[in-house]
Amino acid sequence: MKIPSTVAGAPIALVEDNLSLRTELVFHLNCAGFRVTGLADGAALDKHLSSQPCRLIVLDLGLPGEDGLSICRRVRVSRPEIGIVMLTARGMAADRLIGLQDGADAYLVKPTPPDELLAVIRNLLCRLQPAPLTVPPHVWHFDPVTLRLVSPDGSVLLLTHSESLLLQTLLRYAPGPASRRQLIEALGGSYLDFDERRLEMAVSRLRRKLGQLGSADEPLRAARGVGYQLTVPCVLQST
Repeated sequence: MKIPSTVAGAPIALVEDNLSLRTELVFHLNCAGFRVTGLADGAALDKHLSSQPCRLIVLDLGLPGEDGLSICRRVRVSRPEIGIVMLTARGMAADRLIGLQDGADAYLVKPTPPDELLAVIRNLLCRLQPAPLTVPPHVWHFDPVTLRLVSPDGSVLLLTHSESLLLQTLLRYAPGPASRRQLIEALGGSYLDFDERRLEMAVSRLRRKLGQLGSADEPLRAARGVGYQLTVPCVLQST
C-alpha cells in the first residue's frame, strides 16, 4: 500500500501491552513508511508525548494500570490534534460506541489485518489538519547528517560516526533500553564474535561526551541484563 508523501514518516505511538503483538505491529507500520514507537502502557505514553512529536496513537484498551478509554479521554482533551485509533479485542457494538464517544477517531477489533490498519491510519492522517510537530524546550536535538548534538541550553557537541550510530540506536528504542546485541550490530559487528570491550569503550566515550552537556541526571545508563538506556529526551533533527 502506497503511503502519500504528506504522511510518510509521520510519528506514531502504538500502545499495546502484549510484547509479541506490539513488536509485530511496529514492524509492519515502520515497513510501511511511518515512524512508530511501541509503548506498553499509559505511563510510557505520557513520557513519550512529553518529549517526542506524535501525529497519531494506536491504542489498546485492556492495558495494565490506566485503561485505554481513560487514556483516550485525557489525550483528546490535552492533545486534540492527535489522531486516535483504538485497536482492541472488545468487539461488542456497545464497546465500539463507547470508544467513539470517548474520542477515538476509529475503532478496530482484533485481529485486524495489517493492511486494514494501514488503510485506516493513512486515511486518518490525510484528514487530520497538519500541526507543527513541536517538542518541549528541555529536549536535546541530534542531527545525524552533521553529527551535531545540541543541548536545551544551546551547547553543541560533535559526535563521531560510531557515537552517532550508538545514539541513533538508543533513540530508536527509547524510552526503553537498546540491547547489547542491537548496539553491537549498529557498530557493524556480529554478536557472536564481537569483542564486547569495544562496545563498553564506545559507550563509555559517548557517556562522557553526553555528560559534558551538563545533564543533572546520568544521560546514559546501563540496563541490567539488557543493554543501555538513554534517559534524556532527544529527537532527531535533519538539516
